[in-house]
Amino acid sequence: MRKKNMDACEYCQSALAADERLLTVYRHRGGKHFIFEKVPGRVCPRCGERYFSARVVRAMDRLMRTRGRRTTVAVPVIALRAVG
Repeated sequence: MRKKNMDACEYCQSALAADERLLTVYRHRGGKHFIFEKVPGRVCPRCGERYFSARVVRAMDRLMRTRGRRTTVAVPVIALRAVG
């Protein structure tokens, strides 16, 4: 098994940094949109692809299925007409 600091991005093969950053993640499920803040993850320094541990992904999936205490925000939806 490779160490964290030896992992490579699956898209551009750049070396991933060993440290995790706190990220904002946008997920969609069942016609609903979810925003997760302060999610630990690793980011490819070259292409920006983001990587999350299986434990973190399972936690987000579980939270999307449960009806816990949540903050709801209104988001405007704008249809963009053809440009040009």
